[in-house]
Amino acid sequence: MNALFPATIHSCPGEFTSPKDGAKPHLTERRVFVSILLFALLGVVCLAAAEPAKAGQAVNEELFGQANELASQGRYPEAVKSYLRVLQLAPNSPEVLNNLGVVYTRMGKYSEAVLTYQRALRLEPHSPRLLVNLGLAHFKNGCWKCAIKPLKEAAIAEPQNFQARALLAMSYYGVKDFSYASREFEPLAAAQPDNSTLQFLLAESYLWSGQYDKLLAFFDQLEKSSPNSAATHLLMGEAYDGLDRTDQAIEEFKAAAAVAPNQPDVHFGLGYLYWKKRELANAQKEFMKEVDNEGEVAKAKAYLGDIELREGHAESAERLLHEATRRDPRIRIAVYDLGAIYMRQKAYSKAVAAFQDAIRLDPSRADAHYRLAQAYRQQGHNDLAEAETRKVAAMHEKTRANLLHEISGEPPPLPQNSQLPTGKQ
Repeated sequence: MNALFPATIHSCPGEFTSPKDGAKPHLTERRVFVSILLFALLGVVCLAAAEPAKAGQAVNEELFGQANELASQGRYPEAVKSYLRVLQLAPNSPEVLNNLGVVYTRMGKYSEAVLTYQRALRLEPHSPRLLVNLGLAHFKNGCWKCAIKPLKEAAIAEPQNFQARALLAMSYYGVKDFSYASREFEPLAAAQPDNSTLQFLLAESYLWSGQYDKLLAFFDQLEKSSPNSAATHLLMGEAYDGLDRTDQAIEEFKAAAAVAPNQPDVHFGLGYLYWKKRELANAQKEFMKEVDNEGEVAKAKAYLGDIELREGHAESAERLLHEATRRDPRIRIAVYDLGAIYMRQKAYSKAVAAFQDAIRLDPSRADAHYRLAQAYRQQGHNDLAEAETRKVAAMHEKTRANLLHEISGEPPPLPQNSQLPTGKQ
């Protein structure tokens, strides 16, 4: 067991400590499980007892105790009024501001909580408890980017502060900086090997940051924390797919389907892997199961439409592709395939619009530029067609240069001066 963090996540005590008890304040997160994408990691804030009053910051202990009692009873609007009365008498008390910020957070008034914690930090700079709670208020308000700075400072000041580290990891996860998230999750997961939430968050961070080798090495731990779970098999399947080990990925997805046949995404993922191998009959069966499960219906119908188109069934393909785009207009394969159908129908204006949409969805793909050039030529717009053809040639040249670089190990050529960024003024 890693001694850096506690073996379990402790919850807050049930009562408030009276300021007369002389207890040290403990305004830290004692339980962290807030939901982002797949997992829950909720924060519970403990109100602090007042520290011994400092010169010029005397606090009315009776009023402060009454405010704390109201907060402990969940009477938050009344508690806010009481804290504000205390602040009229002691406007420079970080302790009172802390507790007021906590109540605002519990009421869901995150903007007010942020301003209150910032005011307290001006009085007590670099306080880990204030920094953690400021980060939490940003986090609960959905501004994960805003949460990173105070949480990082708190984690540096108190490396053993599990709550600061966990919230920091989740904030990186929220802004999709999965590489940094994995670095923060690693010691947390090592400290709590039986915490399946942390194990899967680390696994997800490895997956989405492309650290497939680390994820595969982590598989044993995943199996111990969640033996034979569908989620573990799905993660491993995606890791194998990221490494282009499609056959092994298929086996993992089949194992997930055996454990949880009705779980959304399972049959879509398996169908996609079969589709990649051009095993269209198997892919079709899995996509249809995904539709029946009411999981990734839009994507499943998009790929079913693509299969129909490949097999020459243009009418049923068009129907499925339209059903997919009505559910989700951002599915590129559906938009691109509709463009191909419009080309066959000689509906060139509709084809142009479809290929332009496909390019907006993924500008890095050359196929839509090539088909757009064909559509422009059919319309007689030769200049536009040539412009798209040049884009295709440039993309192919860039791909060739990158491939040569990978083979030779030589650095890629520097851009010409006209292509260099000028920077911001």
